[in-house]
Amino acid sequence: MLAFWANGHSPPPKLLALKRRNSTQRVYSAQTAIEIYTRGNYTTFDIDFVTDGHDHFDVLLTKELGFKKEGRSWYHKGLELSIEIPANYLEGDPNKIIEVKLASGRSIYVIGIEDIIIHRLESALVSQPKNPEWTDDYEWAERIFHIHKSDLDIMDLDYLKIAAKKANVDQIIDAWL
Repeated sequence: MLAFWANGHSPPPKLLALKRRNSTQRVYSAQTAIEIYTRGNYTTFDIDFVTDGHDHFDVLLTKELGFKKEGRSWYHKGLELSIEIPANYLEGDPNKIIEVKLASGRSIYVIGIEDIIIHRLESALVSQPKNPEWTDDYEWAERIFHIHKSDLDIMDLDYLKIAAKKANVDQIIDAWL
């Protein structure tokens, strides 16, 4: 997806403008956030975001932008792009959401780096409770952590430790520190 945007494409302006028009909060999450926080080392051709405006997005995507609804996703064949809205509320601290300015001057909002690390570790523990380090989720969480651990403008290590303890992944974070 980042490669798509970097090659001169940008998200459809109608999709970006929806927040202003309908007062709908939209936060990029899951694989989209992983791609952003790994600086494009992880690639995905789907866009995941959390919004409370599911019905608005359904109309916009299907009626105005030519996406076809398939289960809980929307797919655009010409763009080879899938959009998924896995939730209507953010599982994380809304105060940790970061704003990313695009070359176009527009902005997107991304789940906090600490929360995406914790979500990936939780997923790793669910799929491999005895050996979470065997999972892709663990690998990407660790990569994100090491890329940004010294960048205190983007990562709040105190918040990460507190949130990790609540999620029972603190032993992993402690080992990385």
